[in-house]
Amino acid sequence: MKNLYEHILSLATQYPEKEALLSCDSHGNAQKTYTYKDVQEIVERTGVWFERELGLCAGDIVALALPNSVEFLLISWTAWAMGIVTVPLDIKRDTQKEHLYKVQLAKVTLLITKEDIFSPIDFESIKEHVKVVNINESLQHNEVIIAPAWEKGTAHSAMILFTSGTTAAPKGAELTLENILTNADGIYNWLQIRKEDRFCVLLPLHHINSTTFCLASLLAGASIVVPPTYSHSRFWEQLAKTKCTFTSIVPTICYDQLSREKEFNEVKKELKISRIQIGSAPVVPADAKEFMEKFGIPLFQGYGQTETALRVTGVPMGLEKGMHEILLAKNSIGKEMKWADVQIMDSKGNILKEGKEGEVAVKGPAIMKGYVQNTDENKKAFLNGYFLTGDLGYYKNIGEERYFFLKGRIKEIIIKGGINLSPVSIEERLRKMCKDISEVYVIGVDDRRFGEEVGAVVCFKKSEKSVEKLKTQLAHQIISSKEFPDFEKPKYIGVIEEFFIPRTTTGKVQRAVIKKNMAESALEQITLVAKNNEYIFFRLIKDEKRYMKQAFTLFNYCWQPMRIDEDTFASHVENGIVIIGVDTKDNVAGLISFIKTSLKEEEIAKLSYQELTGDVTLKTNQEEGDKIVCVSICSNSAKPQEIAEGSTPKSPLPEEMEAYLLAGADLVYNFHQKPKGGAEGATLVALLPQARPEDTLSLGYCMLLKYPELVLSKVIEPDGKASLAVQLMESAMHVASHMDILKVYAFSRPSGAYKYFTQK
Repeated sequence: MKNLYEHILSLATQYPEKEALLSCDSHGNAQKTYTYKDVQEIVERTGVWFERELGLCAGDIVALALPNSVEFLLISWTAWAMGIVTVPLDIKRDTQKEHLYKVQLAKVTLLITKEDIFSPIDFESIKEHVKVVNINESLQHNEVIIAPAWEKGTAHSAMILFTSGTTAAPKGAELTLENILTNADGIYNWLQIRKEDRFCVLLPLHHINSTTFCLASLLAGASIVVPPTYSHSRFWEQLAKTKCTFTSIVPTICYDQLSREKEFNEVKKELKISRIQIGSAPVVPADAKEFMEKFGIPLFQGYGQTETALRVTGVPMGLEKGMHEILLAKNSIGKEMKWADVQIMDSKGNILKEGKEGEVAVKGPAIMKGYVQNTDENKKAFLNGYFLTGDLGYYKNIGEERYFFLKGRIKEIIIKGGINLSPVSIEERLRKMCKDISEVYVIGVDDRRFGEEVGAVVCFKKSEKSVEKLKTQLAHQIISSKEFPDFEKPKYIGVIEEFFIPRTTTGKVQRAVIKKNMAESALEQITLVAKNNEYIFFRLIKDEKRYMKQAFTLFNYCWQPMRIDEDTFASHVENGIVIIGVDTKDNVAGLISFIKTSLKEEEIAKLSYQELTGDVTLKTNQEEGDKIVCVSICSNSAKPQEIAEGSTPKSPLPEEMEAYLLAGADLVYNFHQKPKGGAEGATLVALLPQARPEDTLSLGYCMLLKYPELVLSKVIEPDGKASLAVQLMESAMHVASHMDILKVYAFSRPSGAYKYFTQK
């Protein structure tokens, strides 16, 4: 290849009407199609836009803050064809601080984005450091009078991709166009990609995986389909409607789809998919085997890193079924790509023989130039001309071929769903979040779905508070944090005393020993509230898809006909505090929702239900609040009442409603009066007429009830012998006391009022 533009021009000349790029919606429906002729013309016009309007030329460095889209690919290809270096940013997980760090380290001169990618505050902050351009339709209409200056050859730098290591700061791997094309050519041959193929982009385009796979497809003259994002529930629908023949996934997607046989069977006859590449994180052999048995589609594992421009090894196609199954069971990462010289080395750089364990080392034209502005890491990354991957492995001769196997990672990074997470970076966030932390060490915890989850092992400072209270407060801080990226939040938490922290003779903490010593029993899910023989009580978070779906269904079952949509419920969970009671069959049997508030009692008594709950989104939650107000209790034992049309009685006077309650005729009021947590029940503070007019069962009334002040020294646990509703209220008290909150209220409904006053 002379240069990238010449290749695009060649494809446009040979196959002018062939589909090159297809943009589709989340269901896989085609929205816009670009032929290879279209691609050539848009690349030329984009080049003119770069030169004339943006003043860019070879060697300039441009950041891209864009979602997965055809535009992302076209802008990238144009930049590389002109010798312009791109720096793709992770717009989903990175914070504003991380964006600025990457932009400044890479010496970016221009950032290309779209409207609404950044919040107004973040946008203004970024503009202070770098020129920002929003892409629009103007680049589609530039007139090409003089062709842009295309870069000759492929040796020039093309990308700076950031990857997290064992240090807090991400490292920027500088890749040349030759690096990426070399690897793309290896993938093109490995997976036997042909011009008749269609590749579906499911992973982020700021990731090396999608970047290199798209170039491999371009080398073959194949078609590339770009959905807006990967969808757990629409994976098979997207593949079927787009008629894609191959794609690339991470093990998390493999795991997700094992429970999606129904969706697969609905579109099975329409599928054209013939092979799927899997990698970018450790593969679980049992999951891969089950996937292939269920769906009849072969998975081919590949191994590599950002620094190697993607794949170094891969399980070859065309193997006998038995051989493929053996390699799968042993979790082989395959044999080396045609460009790669892969060796197993000891710490002194000696190349080891078959079966000997050592570090996987790679040499060849796909290896990065190095890390930008990081001399120390560059010295560590190479030995005797080989790039050191940081992974422990060995090889075994099978026939005349060397097949490689991994034993684990030497580096301490956590690979969650194919994404590298820096333990040190997460530890720093935790220390800033909680002043009670003395030391904290983040470790990887085996996880069925993501491969690894984040676990935090914490040593607290000496305090008057109990360790359990400190742990609970930290857990709720993490869950509620809006600044801590959800993907990096620890799922597990454990406590360790300073005396038991393993250290070397020089005082260095041995993280690997901490991980080895922290048995599963010593780590608890960060969402755990309490448990007994009947139920486990968790704080609900959006990432728990199965529990979210069940809780949403239960919520609407109990509150019918005042149902809410999924988005409102998601906000309800994200903004407020929702505790679920899970039974012994792992089903959500009940839930309670509450907010923290600083409002005075008399102020709460003046609010409607919608005002107090922010239209049920719980956006009114105040993290620094000194009291909690419970706004919803649901259990699967509830029996929704039927409302006869036209039978709603006139709303009673407050004194009539109060008399009804005091007579003991309302089940909800009676429930709150029952003793809970070893103390007396709630007392009525105020009756609120028309606080929720749409609530027919309560005839528009709400009740504000107050429970006795909690005693912080007393630990409240849900009483396993009581009803689930009582236990849910006690779990709320449990959380309140652990948050040092004494005042507990319920903003409830006299739901028996409709039946009582209708019959009266």
